[in-house]
Amino acid sequence: MNIAIKATIGCGIGALLIAAMTGGKSAVPPPRLPIPPDQAGFNSAVAAARVSFRAAANELAAGGVRSSRQQAICRVLQDKSASGWVGTISQLSSNGDGKGVLSIEVAPDVHVSTWNNALSDIGSQTLIDPGSSLFKDLASMKRGDVVRFSGRFGSSDVDCVREHSVTLAGSMTDPSFIMRFSSVNKL
Repeated sequence: MNIAIKATIGCGIGALLIAAMTGGKSAVPPPRLPIPPDQAGFNSAVAAARVSFRAAANELAAGGVRSSRQQAICRVLQDKSASGWVGTISQLSSNGDGKGVLSIEVAPDVHVSTWNNALSDIGSQTLIDPGSSLFKDLASMKRGDVVRFSGRFGSSDVDCVREHSVTLAGSMTDPSFIMRFSSVNKL
C-alpha cells in the first residue's frame, strides 16, 4: 500500500479516536481572531484582577481588588458598550417563557451573558425575544460556535458593568457580565 494512503488512513483513524474521546468535540481550539482594542483591555483588566485576587494576603485585600477592577473596566468601557467583540457561545437556551438565554465566553472563564430568568431580567431586558431577528439568527447557532457580537452592558457601581455572580470569589474568578445583545454573527 502506498505510504501516502497509509498516512491518510492513519490520520483519519486518529481523528475518529480524538472525536470519540472528546465526545465529538474538536480537540483543536478555534483559530485566534483579532479582537477590538476595548475587548483586549477589558479581558486584560479582568485577568489581572483575577491574578491579584488569588494572590491577596487576606479577604480584606481580596475585596479591594474588585474596586481596582471596577476602575480598570470603567477606563476601558467608557460608554459601556461592545462593538464587534469576538467570543465562543458557551450557553444557548431559553427560559420558561421561551425567551432566549445566551452566554459568550470572551476569554478563559470570562463570560458576557443575558440573565437566565425573567425575575432577574426586570429592568435589564437582556432576554432575547423570540420574535426578534436576533433570536432567529441565534436559532441556527450552537454551543461552541465562534461569533462576533455587539451590545450594551448593564451599569453597576460595584463592577462598572453589571456582573451577576452571587459571591465575591465567583465574580473575581469566573465572572459573567450582563449584556443586552444587539447582534451576534457566526464567524
